[in-house]
Amino acid sequence: MIFDLPQIKYPMQKGLISIIVPIYNDEVYIRECLDSILAQTFTNWEALLVNDGSTDGTGKIIDEYAKKDLRFIAIHKQNQGTLLARKTGLENSKGEFIANIDHDDTYHPKFLEKMHAKIIETNSDFVWCRCQVTDKRSDYYVTDCKWSADACENIATMISSSLGMTFTTWDKLIKRQIYAKVCFLDMHLVIGEDPVQMLQVAYHSKAAAFVSECLYTHNTVTGASSINSSPDPIFGIMAMISMKKTLEYIFKGVIPQNVKDAFYSRNTARDYFCLDKKIRAQFKDEIGSIIPNVIKAERKLDLKICLFLASKGFESPFKLREWIKKMIRRRIND
Repeated sequence: MIFDLPQIKYPMQKGLISIIVPIYNDEVYIRECLDSILAQTFTNWEALLVNDGSTDGTGKIIDEYAKKDLRFIAIHKQNQGTLLARKTGLENSKGEFIANIDHDDTYHPKFLEKMHAKIIETNSDFVWCRCQVTDKRSDYYVTDCKWSADACENIATMISSSLGMTFTTWDKLIKRQIYAKVCFLDMHLVIGEDPVQMLQVAYHSKAAAFVSECLYTHNTVTGASSINSSPDPIFGIMAMISMKKTLEYIFKGVIPQNVKDAFYSRNTARDYFCLDKKIRAQFKDEIGSIIPNVIKAERKLDLKICLFLASKGFESPFKLREWIKKMIRRRIND
């Protein structure tokens, strides 16, 4: 896995916002997403529509919007996943600021206006906002969080935060000069592509600000991404590895203890032990050494016990856990 800087092809245009939209097989929702961009009250934007090897009618829809409004720029490439699609978008961008949006999500009409006003007002390196999640009736983010001069503290906060800022990219507006420093993993990630970017953004940023209004709707119903999502535990392991590699890259191999603690508490070893033994062996060098710390950081006692048993060679503790929970529910209902 190699970290690679984006090859920025165009000079920056002051005041312009570049919106990067990685798209894969989404002919159902993509129009709603692109219409939400067209509806923006802030009009000085370009939208880089990166078609990540779609096999349905998505490519035609992208070309249709590019013909309708020249601010839409259609880019067609082979399927490599969301992370590298965003890298392609960044390389072809011209904006002073960078925004990301998932292709099945939508912006509030004042998303760009409010975010741009905040980043100018505060001279922050990036800003983020409250979001609405489609399968919940409450905001995804409900609090601001303190930004420190200490990059280690900021990264630990970003990793461990559950109510404030997280390492998603789609609710952010980021200065191009910061985002251009992000090195991208040459890796086809299904999940976990956001931490690779945002942990580096946090490391390079001196200031960040929060917009308290709900300006973004994140669609969790479709479960869509630049490559179809899957419950296969191997993807969770790949995400954990990419996050670990990013932290090692940022801190040149010596990860501060507070960042390590946040990393251990954020991740779970369950995916690792749900893998077949032979497949698990492939990740032993990358994951095996941190498993004891991840188990130690697990807060749920029943899951901690299952993870401990699995680490000692017991192959089906999670099935046993589900069986026990089923028996308890049955007894309660009786």
